[in-house]
Amino acid sequence: MKGIFLGAGASYECGMPLVWEFTNVLRANILKRLDTHLFDFRENPSFKAYFQQLLSNTDLYYEEMIGKLEAIQLERGNLSEVARTTALQLVDCVQILLLEDQEITTRLFAEKVKDYSGISSLLTKHPCLSVFSLNHDINFEEICKFHNIDFRDGFFDEQIKRYSNIAIFKSLRKEQIDAKTLNFFESTEKGINLIKLHGSLDIFAVEDKNVYLKCAPPLNAPLGGHVQEIRKIEQHSIKLSQAVGTRTIGELDVTDNEGEIQFLRRSLLSGANKFKGTFDQVAPIAFFEEFKRRLTKITELDVIGYGFGDNHVNEVLESWIKKKNTKINIYDPRRETLPECLTFAAEKIKIINFGLTGYFRQFEPSEEDQLTQLRNEAFITVRENLRKKRLGSWPPA
Repeated sequence: MKGIFLGAGASYECGMPLVWEFTNVLRANILKRLDTHLFDFRENPSFKAYFQQLLSNTDLYYEEMIGKLEAIQLERGNLSEVARTTALQLVDCVQILLLEDQEITTRLFAEKVKDYSGISSLLTKHPCLSVFSLNHDINFEEICKFHNIDFRDGFFDEQIKRYSNIAIFKSLRKEQIDAKTLNFFESTEKGINLIKLHGSLDIFAVEDKNVYLKCAPPLNAPLGGHVQEIRKIEQHSIKLSQAVGTRTIGELDVTDNEGEIQFLRRSLLSGANKFKGTFDQVAPIAFFEEFKRRLTKITELDVIGYGFGDNHVNEVLESWIKKKNTKINIYDPRRETLPECLTFAAEKIKIINFGLTGYFRQFEPSEEDQLTQLRNEAFITVRENLRKKRLGSWPPA
């Protein structure tokens, strides 16, 4: 039985950034706004200098920066609170900039998504397919929608009326999570089960995490409609914040159908302490448990664009690969050696220098004519220009 595991590299060809590209953009955007009210250092003015030094350290990527702030918080000293709020605001900045990247690359993605038609042939061969994703973007949802692939993400189509004025949402209630009755296809059905482990741009917790909401744009919405649904929520919150003259961090202030203020907590999971129980996390742990449960039934895992940088994931993969009749295919255009955590199982691992495009093409091979070749070269040029622009954003002007 086959499964797919997606990392950030799977969205690279669509224009979304790799870790160092994104870190550079995040660093430049925050440093040039450090003297504004983006971060609040009034209680500990000296912490601003530390944070500036942390951001300026080009040896750290953004999750390591968040991890440094988490470490200060865990010390429970006099800087614990300012480290906590700074980390929360930093994650907010990550969410906002990733959403901007999603919007900026919509036109590129609208063309690139056509190259993933092999997903239909893949599903024919593997009718009930589990796809595990670490990515916060909504590219895979859009790929499925574009190619008319039925997928489920654990959420139910039930719309909770009190939030219908904000955006169109699917929902998942705490009692459904506790009962392990997530909305996925059964093994006898045909479709893709998409399990997002680290939260998503479009998933929010409300009512003290008793309800989770996930954006659900209309079926007839064009590609990019998913992103616009998320943007509606952000704009709703901005309008309210401007009206009341204050804003919160880690959540979006909104008003429901009855005009009452509600708080949509962002689910994006980042930092050095994922799934350790050290900090309160919004991303449902149930999805990580679902990943571990479903992996036990899989014998062949195609890993696409994952750099093996998350220890909590690596530990699960290490345990799984030790079982009989298991193997991993690592799809990465640049990887030449096995990840260190899996070298003990070298005979069960294969490296294939493809990205997501090459991965899907193997299920639906076609002749590459001159027009297709020129089109592919244009994609490469556009993507390389994006990379240079992001990496050239440091130092800030």
